Amino acid sequence: MNPEMTLKPLRPWKEVLRDWVAEVSLKVGRSEGELLERGLSAYDFSSERHVEIRYPFGCTHKIASSFVVVRPLASQAAVFSEHAGYLEFELVEGCAVVEIREDVYWQG
Repeated sequence: MNPEMTLKPLRPWKEVLRDWVAEVSLKVGRSEGELLERGLSAYDFSSERHVEIRYPFGCTHKIASSFVVVRPLASQAAVFSEHAGYLEFELVEGCAVVEIREDVYWQG
């Protein structure tokens, strides 16, 4: 499988949110109506959280300040990012969808 084929064509953010609003509502704890009216806000994202879409053929998409919702039966995932937009992926057999929270301490 060609890695470029796994990222679905980009769509306007309002369309992506509308199509995934049920899953996003559960994820962020806000009503579907509120999300459709106001959209996501900076408070819905964290710089400590990112998503990786890992494909069995070695390709990994890493999206910072994001969260993911998945439709396993449809083999689809949508990543909602504060700065990289809203991205939709087709998932293939052996694909891993990973949401990672990092608590980092830097020694000065």
